[in-house]
Amino acid sequence: MQKFWILLGLLLSREARTRVSYLPANESDVAIALSQIINGLRPRPLAILALPSFSLMSACCENDQGIRVDDFIQRLHRLYYKSVIFNNTELFFQHIEANLQGAIECVSLILDEPKELSERIQERRLAHRLSLFIFYWGARWPPTASAMSFEEPMRAVVITRPRQKAFRIYYNQARPTSDGELRLVNWYDGDNLGLQRTPLLPPAGSVYANFEGRIFRVPVFHSPPWFWVSYGQNSSDSMTGGRDHRLLMLLAERMNFRFEYIEAPGRTQGSLKSDDAKESNESFTGGIGLLQSRMADFFLGDVGLSWERHKAIEFSFFTLADSGAFATHAPRRLNEALAIMRPFKQDIWPYLILTIVFSGPIFYGIIAMPYIWRRRHVNLDVEQLGELCIYMAYIKEITPCVLKVKRRRVPSAPRMPEQLFEKCIWFTLRLFLKQCKWIDRIWIYWK
Repeated sequence: MQKFWILLGLLLSREARTRVSYLPANESDVAIALSQIINGLRPRPLAILALPSFSLMSACCENDQGIRVDDFIQRLHRLYYKSVIFNNTELFFQHIEANLQGAIECVSLILDEPKELSERIQERRLAHRLSLFIFYWGARWPPTASAMSFEEPMRAVVITRPRQKAFRIYYNQARPTSDGELRLVNWYDGDNLGLQRTPLLPPAGSVYANFEGRIFRVPVFHSPPWFWVSYGQNSSDSMTGGRDHRLLMLLAERMNFRFEYIEAPGRTQGSLKSDDAKESNESFTGGIGLLQSRMADFFLGDVGLSWERHKAIEFSFFTLADSGAFATHAPRRLNEALAIMRPFKQDIWPYLILTIVFSGPIFYGIIAMPYIWRRRHVNLDVEQLGELCIYMAYIKEITPCVLKVKRRRVPSAPRMPEQLFEKCIWFTLRLFLKQCKWIDRIWIYWK
């Protein structure tokens, strides 16, 4: 009879055992352990959901059946963590949405059973690589894969308490196979050395370095030069090449995964549906619609980024920057003078010709004007006294000894440079042809 009860106890499902919570002997042990586990993530903003309806949230329990949230928050702030605590699920979800819209990485500690909340997280599309959800409710064992599956892109951590001062950390992305199974990645022992290893979780670079033959579904449509697709009866032979196709083959060989192409609806990237849906229920067509409905794994190609698309799916960083270039035949050798004029359009030629024709004479007029103004005829033998004109030569003849006239020196007017007009015309022509070698000489004449 005793053996029967032992076998019956062993046959109990793990789902039933997860309902059995451990009653800690000292409430501060849980607060110390949780603060040290959170610290293993390295300081980042933390959002805490503590529902008052759950017994483990009670901060006033005196029978060793609760977690003192105040004690945990105090110890967490000693580690210089920024945290915000919620007792309303809707406000907690709004906080996560605000962080995702701002592309801010957020860590959430949920002191409740993960089953109901994980479903609501998936429904509200809060599963994202920037959001990490940590569940703790004091159970001995994590939930089984048949009872609950944390599939990608949701990142979930479940903390269990198998015995006093001992905690185990399970992670759903410890393997690259996307099976959603929780794997033991770390543990905490309060009587030994604390946290076994830091950082708390394995980095994504090491986890996804080898996908172990995982098969990805990739939407594709004809979009040269990225993908060359020939549409016919046999869809398996539709892919004929393309730059991104070769890139995907290299990635598959390097990271050990396989892929299969699926035709994007409408053979487009995807656009927002025109129905009058609410903002939270916006849906897309095409390849983006397949990603949004989880019918495809990723979309590789030249996809335009917009605010509506960013809210529906997740974009990676820019991995390739294209620079536009044009290849043409080598031009024949041109005259230096024609090389600068050839690119002009037809509507530019009249203005260019008028500018060249009139710029030379205008330039000549600007230089010659001072010389013209200085050419004034001065007659030294005639003096004006009001309306009378006195000829000094006649006065000198009749009175040679009485009148003494002082001889005045009249400065000679500057002479205009020779061939100034031709030089101005030549200078403007060379100036427009970018061959101004006479500018120094003309500048000397100007001075």
